[in-house]
Amino acid sequence: MAYDSPFAALGNTHDTGEVEAQVGAIVHAFAPAHDLKRIAGAFRLLDKAFAGGLSGYQNLKTLYHNRGHTNEVVLCAARMLHGMHLAGQGLDADHIDAALIGALMHDIGYLMKDEEAGGTGAQFTDTHVLRGVEFTRTHLADLPPGVLDATTRVILLTDHRTHPDSIGFDNLQQQRAAYATATADLIGQMANREYLERLLLLYFELQEARIGNFLDVHDLLERTSNFYRGTRTRLDQDLDGVSIHLMQHFGRQQGAERNFYAESIERNLEYLERVTKMERQRRLDYLKRGGVVEQVLAMKGEN
Repeated sequence: MAYDSPFAALGNTHDTGEVEAQVGAIVHAFAPAHDLKRIAGAFRLLDKAFAGGLSGYQNLKTLYHNRGHTNEVVLCAARMLHGMHLAGQGLDADHIDAALIGALMHDIGYLMKDEEAGGTGAQFTDTHVLRGVEFTRTHLADLPPGVLDATTRVILLTDHRTHPDSIGFDNLQQQRAAYATATADLIGQMANREYLERLLLLYFELQEARIGNFLDVHDLLERTSNFYRGTRTRLDQDLDGVSIHLMQHFGRQQGAERNFYAESIERNLEYLERVTKMERQRRLDYLKRGGVVEQVLAMKGEN
């Protein structure tokens, strides 16, 4: 199937049921006998937790790090695992589970406990990865010890300030699982069709977390290209450039050996460059996807 837009090739990440079905189909494309029970259990736990149905926890309130972001990461991670398998770097069953459960749980640390009054959870940006590890060890304690241990290492590497050498991987399978998910976390969000609009929501999270010292949303937009240059270094060097294997996945699944994530990111950055060259008062008129601008203006009392 040929795609005029790389965004179309990435599919719909708003519908969690569709994402879960795609993840299962991708896994079975390269591991037909794989039991999806553990992954399905993690999806159900996340459904319950994010909706506020988990005892002792509030519903998820962060604006940017929401269910849609988790969906795009786990779907990208599944595609990465498929491509790695085709390139002769496949994972065994336990580490497939660790990579995908880690993708699902990597931002669960933004979830607030009942006693944590005030804020959206974004105030835990600096510690959300460690909180996610604690949550996973508590609520997925029935996983086999080796799978649980590998899953926590996967989550730890999604802290993009963390160098892989500091994790202490036990084996190459653990490392590959963590590299796949940490890579998916970065490129999954930046390739999203609504990424530029969602940066406006990220600004509010960073402001609440008191991170980045951004003067306003325009400052964040103007500094995003530099952020991506740093991201490219992490992807290519720290994470061994595993995103290249997405080409094998799309070649097998969609008949086109193209990295639709890289193409989508390039389109986003090209459009961002055009937008940031405009006068500030005109920029939001050119960021109309997903109703995000309207949401932001309503939050600022400017609608």
